[in-house]
Amino acid sequence: MKKAEIKFILVGIAVLVFLSGCVSVGDFEQMKAEMARLNVENTELRKEVSELKIRIDRMSSDLSTAIALKEGQLTLIAQTQDYIKELQVLKGRFEENSYNNEKRFKELNERITELQARLTQPVQKEQEQAKKEKLQDPKEIYDSAHVDIKNKDFVSARGKFQEIVKNYPDFALLPNSYFWIAETYYNEKKYEDAILAYEEFLKKYPKHEKSPGALLKEGMAFLELKDKKTAKVVFERVIEKYPQSKEAQIAQQKIAEILKNQNKTRTKAKTKTKR
Repeated sequence: MKKAEIKFILVGIAVLVFLSGCVSVGDFEQMKAEMARLNVENTELRKEVSELKIRIDRMSSDLSTAIALKEGQLTLIAQTQDYIKELQVLKGRFEENSYNNEKRFKELNERITELQARLTQPVQKEQEQAKKEKLQDPKEIYDSAHVDIKNKDFVSARGKFQEIVKNYPDFALLPNSYFWIAETYYNEKKYEDAILAYEEFLKKYPKHEKSPGALLKEGMAFLELKDKKTAKVVFERVIEKYPQSKEAQIAQQKIAEILKNQNKTRTKAKTKTKR
């Protein structure tokens, strides 16, 4: 640009000299040629400047697009990192719950094994009493046992149900007999024996119509033994295995009662500590 300005100044000087009459015709022609050349160069310079401006505009547009894409990528990366963190938190909760549930069921099995080891007393007396009233038809034995239950003679009733279990494996009401054996123990407040009997029934007939009731009564037996922790685990099993049953509703109420009592105990403990 400076070179062009200098040339235009020289042209101006030449014009002034010409106007003053101090130049010849040859000099004038030479000046005209120089002016024409300068015009051509000026035109080319303008063209180059215009092309350079277009290139700069394009580069500016491309740069804006690249910046926008970069910002979008950064936002996507940040969102992905957030999702990964949330997934890790959920995974941690799932693993913690799985561990706790596995631990509870393990404690329940250990508790049942412990009860089985402790219960070593013979039942010969009950079996002998049942033999005295031994009947040949299992249905008659079954009905007679229920009469005993109504009369609160649970020992006699249990002996008859055990007779059915021992001698009539094809009897249609055999599963019910297992259930009622557990019920006789429960009604006698022999809760440890009842738990084992309910557990035996559930292992043999997990899909029987009396299974929800048997599992619920097992939890209540643990509750009667003041083992609230194990009772809560059993009630949770009722809700999990039989969610649509009336027993599940009762189990939910029992869990609520256990939690309520635990909160009361903690509150009392805190109050004593403050004093």
